[in-house]
Parts: sequence; structure tokens; C-alpha cells
Amino acid sequence: MKRLLSQYLFLILGGAIILLGMVFAGINFLNHNPVNDRVMISAPGTMEVFLKAGQHHLFYEFDSKQLNLGVLQLKKEEKFNNVSSLVAVKIVNVSDNKEIVLAKDSSMNFTFNDTRGESLYSFEIVEEGDYRVAISPTIELPKAITFSIVGDLTNSLLGVFKHAGIVVSMSIPFLLIGWYMYAGEARRKKLLTR
Repeated sequence: MKRLLSQYLFLILGGAIILLGMVFAGINFLNHNPVNDRVMISAPGTMEVFLKAGQHHLFYEFDSKQLNLGVLQLKKEEKFNNVSSLVAVKIVNVSDNKEIVLAKDSSMNFTFNDTRGESLYSFEIVEEGDYRVAISPTIELPKAITFSIVGDLTNSLLGVFKHAGIVVSMSIPFLLIGWYMYAGEARRKKLLTR
């Protein structure tokens, strides 16, 4: 039993490091997920929000219900088409009244429970602080529209992959030692059976 344990100890240790590291990375992402920390704004409306330095996205949120019946999938979405032409968005630094430049960006989306978000704009915050976000419709809308400001999802996801890479690189020496010990034991058994 002792020999068997020493033969597989490093392989088990390397596997445990990978497993625990991946679980920790997943929990860390779920706890610090930018979608959970999003700031929701109803349009028409103005709101002061605190924004950290870095890349941010303005998302248009709408109801998206999906029913999966095996072979048949039903999807119901209540949304406006081409929302960026229906509203005017202005983000201003409260301390110096400097307007933030918005770049059209539809590259990202998210689904959170029955809410779906599609990115409309991305913008860079250089100095963290309080910002005034004003969203006003350009035409009369039949109902209020919900928008949200979300921190950088891309860097958050890259952080998870970076963490996974570090964990795997930490486990490689243990896996190599375990493989070497396993191969040596297998050779020894092969010589004994001859």
C-alpha cells in the first residue's frame, strides 16, 4: 500500500492542484463578475454613478424568455430594434463636466436569468469617480427602456484564463514527477515478471 501511495502521490497531488485551482477560479469569477455589479439606468432618466477606471460598456437590456421542450425551442424577446438611434446617451464627469467619448460597440452581449443585454457603446474611464449618465429618447417611446453600465467583461474572463494557466503550470512539476515515478515502478514490475 505504501509503495502504491508513493507511486501515485504526485499524480494525485498535481490533479488536486488543478481541480482546486479551477474551482477557486470559477468561484472568484462568479463573486467578481462585472454583470453582477452592473449599474442599471431607466430611460428616460439621469443618474449619478461611481465608475472605476478602465473600460466599460453600455448595454441595452430587455426580457428574453426561452422555453426548451427538447426538440422544440421557443424564444420570446421584448425589445426595440436599433435602440442606439432611439436614444441619446451622454456621460459626464461630475467634478469637471468633461464629457466621455462613446464608441459604438455591439461586440458583446450577456444573458442573466430572463434578461438579455446587448452592448451599444464602449467607453474608457481614465479617472475613477462620480459620473452623470443621461439617457433621453429621441422619439416618444411606448415604455421605459432599461440600460446598464458594465465593467470590462473581457479582462474579467481573461483573468480567469490567466488564473487557470498559473494553476496548470504549478501542477506540471508534480505531474512530471508522478509520471516519472509511475513509469519507474512499471519498469520495475516488468523486470520482476521476466
